Amino acid sequence: MPRGATLRDVADRVGVSPRTVSRVVNDEGGFSEVTRVRVLEAVEDLGYQPNMLARGLITHRSGTVGLVGVDMTDPFFPAMAEGIQNAARETGRTIFFASNDGDSQRQAEVFRSLWSHAVDGVIVFPAPGTIDQLAGYARRGMPLVVVDDIVEFPNLASVSFDLEDGAVQAAQHLLATGRRRIGMIGSEITVPRTRRRERGFYQAFESPPVGAELPELVRVQPTVSGGAAGLQKLLERRPDLDGIFAYNDLMAVGAMRAAQASGYRVPDDIAIVGCNDIEMSALLNPGLTTIRLDRPRLSAEAIRVLHELIEEPTSNPTPLVLPVELVIREST
Repeated sequence: MPRGATLRDVADRVGVSPRTVSRVVNDEGGFSEVTRVRVLEAVEDLGYQPNMLARGLITHRSGTVGLVGVDMTDPFFPAMAEGIQNAARETGRTIFFASNDGDSQRQAEVFRSLWSHAVDGVIVFPAPGTIDQLAGYARRGMPLVVVDDIVEFPNLASVSFDLEDGAVQAAQHLLATGRRRIGMIGSEITVPRTRRRERGFYQAFESPPVGAELPELVRVQPTVSGGAAGLQKLLERRPDLDGIFAYNDLMAVGAMRAAQASGYRVPDDIAIVGCNDIEMSALLNPGLTTIRLDRPRLSAEAIRVLHELIEEPTSNPTPLVLPVELVIREST
């Protein structure tokens, strides 16, 4: 194969030293605008590809960041991951994708690999109960942004949605539409510190309207089949159930299908509210009322905060909590 263009080839084309070419390529300063333009034109003409490994040894940066999710098959994650990838590209970084499968041991394996590849930082949807594990990597110098949890720790930032308020909005909407026997289908893979939806749901019943009964709660897998199983469990406890708030839209879809299969009309007999506003939510029949989470904003904020941590690794950013919005459709 033909030899690729080298730093020396670019320098000879422009008539400057290899060190000047290196400063331009690495944006280190110390050169004129005319020189910058000439060097970049030569880089383009010759097809020069900088040696990223060598650059990393000099700058202590790999130009890569990790994105660790819980479940790659959840429609919410791919849509958000695309936004993070696009935002990362604007900062000149490449994304490594991985899944922790909601398991602490699997997450430990993923982080050992990311550490060995010297990523500049990681955005992570943590497996339940693993904040101490992540804090350990932050102490070792890995900049981390935790999504969907609220954490305060040096070199570790958190970006999350106000899911507690979202659950309040969902429950209050059900109550406002006349529902009085309401249940929630929660996720069994959550731990107490991350059950913000449940806290918000119960908060809405602290001063309930006349006739509202104590709410019911079941926890199942956060999937379509889990939602169907959750509905059946609620109906066993409360056959006259007339309103449901589901942990996510997949569970709401499962609950809706199970209710219809059992002869219940949605929303005439049972009103259903989900959370996430994934694309299919608007395409269902009836359309699903849900709590909208602004994925593009989350993506942009996660990359922005991670970039700040990479530049100032000893900082301790204030947790960022993003607002949510109730989207009313035909299911309520």
